[in-house]
Amino acid sequence: MHDATLAPPGSSDTLRLRLLVALGLGASTLSGCWVSKCANPTQTITVSLDALAGDSGDTSADTAADTAAALEDCPTDWQTAAELISAGGEYCGVVEPTLVSQSGRDCTYEYVCQVCCGYGRPFLDATGAPALAGTAPGTAWAREAGAPDVSALDPSERQAIGEYWLQNARAEHSSVAGFNRFVLDLLSHGAPPELIARAQAAASQELQHTLDCFRLASVYLGRPVGPGPLDMGGHAVIAKSVAELAAWTARDGAVGETLAAYLAGRALADTTDQAVRAVLERIVRDETEHAELAWATIQWAVESGGPEVRVAVQAVFANLGAPLAHAGAWAPRFAAHGVPCPSDETRAAARCIAQVILPVADALLGDAAPTR
Repeated sequence: MHDATLAPPGSSDTLRLRLLVALGLGASTLSGCWVSKCANPTQTITVSLDALAGDSGDTSADTAADTAAALEDCPTDWQTAAELISAGGEYCGVVEPTLVSQSGRDCTYEYVCQVCCGYGRPFLDATGAPALAGTAPGTAWAREAGAPDVSALDPSERQAIGEYWLQNARAEHSSVAGFNRFVLDLLSHGAPPELIARAQAAASQELQHTLDCFRLASVYLGRPVGPGPLDMGGHAVIAKSVAELAAWTARDGAVGETLAAYLAGRALADTTDQAVRAVLERIVRDETEHAELAWATIQWAVESGGPEVRVAVQAVFANLGAPLAHAGAWAPRFAAHGVPCPSDETRAAARCIAQVILPVADALLGDAAPTR
């Protein structure tokens, strides 16, 4: 366990520093996700030139703000246009960005996004898609104390918030299986006992997250709900090599869990309901530890494996896709119940990739670091 004063992460600087310290890399080098095909690769976005100012909570904000203020015309060169699109909340392998129009400081682009990504560590089926259980009535998964206050919400608002927490509950449930498979991956490739013990503990923590989220979903929906059977295809796919294990860990853990920790921290900042805050505080703490475990596993794999391990990990970071926001209705008052604005969530995820994940990957991989 590391210094508790560094968590929960309140900014990208804080989370990046904690991960670098956990890896023994210090903080001198400062500059996730499962990948799937985008449903709609052709995208349109309108983004302000001021988006290049970045996160005002980070130390680089003043320099970035000066850069943004100096721009008067929407950039048309590929690199700067891609940076602006990323700053606006669409972080992916941007291809063919084309300026459509400019209105004041707002720039509208069309571009192609080759791959998308989600966050967390779900159990992935043989096709690489998250395996999610259906739902079933029952109190076994929603029996713990600590209910949120829903008295000020109308039925439609309760339904929308409940659906959000139900979506989270199903993802956390899948992550229980995901971490148990991770334990098998570690065992099959001779990982040190510390990593195996931390992975086993993480699976138990994901089970608690599942219980927490199903409890919240049940209260908001007004009916007890839990998971049905989880279809895992009859067997768990185990990594064939240390290089594949490292690549999977980079995708599911270094990216997925780092994003999960960062976004939960952002949601916590706007949450006022005490029962929901308690759940998010636990999730932020645990997901940050899971991110540390993922990066430590990659560090072990890179140090103990051959050059192919570095190449495999580098490929993951070099081909990240655009983060996916949660789907569903949203209203400003939902933030008090832990439900972030989808567009804000997407921008925060893009910021986490650019300001936390890629700089830590740079520090860890050294000469094999991904380039953008």
